[in-house]
Amino acid sequence: MQPDSNHYFVYICGGEPDKNLQIGTAGNLQQHLQQMQSQNNTQSKKLVYYEHYDREAMALARERQIKESSPNDNYRLIESMNPNWLDLSDLL
Repeated sequence: MQPDSNHYFVYICGGEPDKNLQIGTAGNLQQHLQQMQSQNNTQSKKLVYYEHYDREAMALARERQIKESSPNDNYRLIESMNPNWLDLSDLL
């Protein structure tokens, strides 16, 4: 999906279940992931879940909702889209 001002993503990066998850938002998810990798912030984490929104406020509200959820709820959310915890960055 080509980034522009009407694309906002909520994402979850992680290596595997029972590990720390990184939850955030980005306007240009591909660029954001590349930047995180170049800064070595991902520590072998991969994109395991994302949602697309056309309004930034909606994406930020969803990010907050996911962050306030329990780890088990977040694992179930990831597995609903990506049961094998594959790296989804190639799908962008």
